[in-house]
Amino acid sequence: MLNNKVSNAVRLAIAFGATSTAMFSAGAVVAAEDGANKIEKIQVTGSRIKRADMEGANPVQVISRDDLVASGITNVGDILQEIPSVAGAATNTAINNGGSGAVRVSLRGLGSSRTLVLINGRRVVASGTGANSSVDLSTIPTAVIKRVEVLKDGASAIYGSDAIGGVVNVITRDDFEGFEANASYDASTHGGDGETKSYDFTVGFSSDKGNVVLNAYYVEQGPQWSSDRDWSKFELGLDPDTGEFNKGGSSAPPWGRYNGIEGANDCSSFTHGAGSGPGQSDPSDFSNPTGYDCWDWDKDTYNYAPVNYHLTPQKRYGMFAQGTYELSDSHRFFTELNFNRRTSDTKLAPLPLAPLAFFGVTNATYSKDNYYNQQFGPKDASGNSVDIADWRRRMVETGGRDTRFRVETVRAVFGFEGDINDTWGYEVSYIFGRNDSATARAGGVNFEKVAEAVGPSFMDSTGNVVCGTQENPIAGCVSLNTFGIPGTDTQVTQEMMDFITFEAHDFGSNEQQVISASVFGEAFELPAGTIGVAMGVEHREEKGADYPDALIALGITSGSSRQATEGSYTVDEIFMEANLPILDGEFLAEVLEVDVAVRYSDYDTFGDTTNHKVGVRWSPMDGLMFRGTSSTAFRAPSTSDLFSGAEDNSPQVADPCATNPTQFCIADGVPAAGFEPIGDQLSSTRGGNTELQPEEADIFTVGVVYSPDFVDGLSFTVDYWDIEVTNAISTIGEQLILDKCAESGLYCDKITRYTSGILAGNSSDIDDRNVNVGGVDSSGIDFNVNYVTEVSFGALKFNLDATRYDTYDITQADGSVVENAGWFRRNSGDGNFPEWKTNFDVRLNKDDWSASYAIRYIGEVEEPFGNEAGQRTIDSQTIHDARFTYFFDNFTTTVGLNNIFDEDPPYADTGFNDNTDPRTYNTTGRHVYLTLSAAF
Repeated sequence: MLNNKVSNAVRLAIAFGATSTAMFSAGAVVAAEDGANKIEKIQVTGSRIKRADMEGANPVQVISRDDLVASGITNVGDILQEIPSVAGAATNTAINNGGSGAVRVSLRGLGSSRTLVLINGRRVVASGTGANSSVDLSTIPTAVIKRVEVLKDGASAIYGSDAIGGVVNVITRDDFEGFEANASYDASTHGGDGETKSYDFTVGFSSDKGNVVLNAYYVEQGPQWSSDRDWSKFELGLDPDTGEFNKGGSSAPPWGRYNGIEGANDCSSFTHGAGSGPGQSDPSDFSNPTGYDCWDWDKDTYNYAPVNYHLTPQKRYGMFAQGTYELSDSHRFFTELNFNRRTSDTKLAPLPLAPLAFFGVTNATYSKDNYYNQQFGPKDASGNSVDIADWRRRMVETGGRDTRFRVETVRAVFGFEGDINDTWGYEVSYIFGRNDSATARAGGVNFEKVAEAVGPSFMDSTGNVVCGTQENPIAGCVSLNTFGIPGTDTQVTQEMMDFITFEAHDFGSNEQQVISASVFGEAFELPAGTIGVAMGVEHREEKGADYPDALIALGITSGSSRQATEGSYTVDEIFMEANLPILDGEFLAEVLEVDVAVRYSDYDTFGDTTNHKVGVRWSPMDGLMFRGTSSTAFRAPSTSDLFSGAEDNSPQVADPCATNPTQFCIADGVPAAGFEPIGDQLSSTRGGNTELQPEEADIFTVGVVYSPDFVDGLSFTVDYWDIEVTNAISTIGEQLILDKCAESGLYCDKITRYTSGILAGNSSDIDDRNVNVGGVDSSGIDFNVNYVTEVSFGALKFNLDATRYDTYDITQADGSVVENAGWFRRNSGDGNFPEWKTNFDVRLNKDDWSASYAIRYIGEVEEPFGNEAGQRTIDSQTIHDARFTYFFDNFTTTVGLNNIFDEDPPYADTGFNDNTDPRTYNTTGRHVYLTLSAAF
């Protein structure tokens, strides 16, 4: 029975939907809503045993439907990314360069692949562009969500692989009856950009035999451009000496850059001059009669930032159906059906066509016998045309590099559940999930055709420029002229672009099948109560595939070359769990119980593994509870980990061999005088490894939940966690490979260098494929303070959630440790780990209206800066949101303002998108939204 104190809290919690994390739990809410005299037993995330209360040994945070609706967010992944226990580098729709429109979550910052996502306690197929290792949360419609339970603890003994950082369990509205329709509109106050329109309707039917819930939805999100925000419309670099920002840009501008020419102006690098670079020069106002000036880094670089998406557009629509049917008094059939289609776009700046410098293509030298080079190219000191090995030209005539993703995800669940007798039940289910994607990428080039187009060419007798020589013309080839000025009649023509460019078409898929059977019930009585038991078996098969465009696979294009991925694995598992009541109603032991769980998993890829978990819940008196868990967990190698084909990567790294090369650098082929680096992005190769073993983790949590007698409705929760991941599936890391080669000669064999020419010494490729290496040690504390009370002007709730990261240390391949807690490390770390992240929420409910005010705080972090040992501080960000809802008889109106003070994201010198970290900070500015709802 609920005591009066908790009953009060439950009654108030119902007014707000549910709690964040508190003693009055969702299980208690269910019972109170039913008006029952006893608490209904439910299954809570982190256990398969049905029990009377939700506040067990496992730390579980609940995000209610009211939380989702009040936020105005149309993607459950976005609200999950805002909770304090999430950190690191999970993707979202603000990721343009490197994103795909998917939204993923990374509990404890351990990565989305170490966060297990469930729907109603059952697995969900991985989703994305193919051979993925985690779930795209945008495939789950928010309109069908009753609540989201976030288990902030390891759970491999309960659910199997991937539950290292925790579990996100989406509970759907299986008991909905009636009709509900919602329409919402959201747009920024910066000219209405980034507008989001959302429509959905849900119907529910029930009878004596069962119920059906049907839902359909459509969401459309518009773009924001980097050019529309002052802090993102230039690539910014911070001067460590002056503290001032410098506007940077690319060395491959639309007005061309041609290197390695012994010219008459005592320089070897020529350009037509800046057009939109930081210098804002006029490329048609030549100081040199030839039209060429010496390259000037202060004005001639190209500002590529404005033509990138700042928020990527997408459309999502789909249907969801859920139903149960009573076959008899003791047996029921249930099903879930889900279909989702997402189309999303990314747009990068036009291609920097620099075959040698940026792509390592050595056979695309601009020939001195090329007609356009002879007529318009820069000349040497004697006025002659020359072969130009290192030429660079931004292809603005293409309009940019556009990628469109079309991703379809289907999931079907069929099962039977029922009662074996008064104390035992069963469940048998089959899950099928499949995800198919098609990706179209435009704006790239075929380097085989580029090589032909910049080779020898001549003008024939009809005035046409023909590739090749008069003796050996090349049929179908179109000679390329990069020496003109964009926007004039000398620019690259459409015919030239049609010859060298191409559109890549990639296809990918994920497939999952799960067959499981379990029984659960009461084993036998102990003096303190009944032992609860759950046990079962499960068979799962995972498949993944990624088929790149044929030209991409050949490695002859400007797109990152990769080979096909295709593979599968199966696992058979058996599990058992028990809840043991030790003491009940004793002195200093109102409740003392122990949870134990064990799971054996047999994979056809690496073998078997056994994982266990022990949890303790001790309540010495009403209102005070101590809890703790100790467990092992694992993550099996995914299909991409195992079978991913070799893929090109372009990490932002620095080669220490470039200046003052060590003896190890010289032995590896670096000139004794060093070399001028190609740039800060080098080429590397990544790929799968079929010999991988599973990651392993030891996890420990301990916490206290306290509701003091002297203040009704107040509760405190403090939980400490410690997670140690070993045998991590990762890569050595390109920067570590470069550093160790220079320092000791280690890993030099993984670096391929240019051996001659102007790029001699530069790395052309770094081999960085998947291995089991190193590990992660993560620890910290979660805090929650929740206060719910009734005042004269309504029901009032205060909720504070906070997470402090004490440690997040990555052990690298060489045994060295990289500290991440309190740091943003984009290259050598796992992302962004503020020591403090805090959400504070105040809500006031009246009979016909409610209002709320929320503050989200992301603490400051350090980032590498300047020299090897240098660092700087990235400022904190504080976001304020306000919402107001008015209730009519059958209608509800909500208006909200997110980021009230239009807080800009803090500057990150190592940020790869928009001079900041859009995986962590709010980058979309102030937004206003309106939601209209009707329910009958």
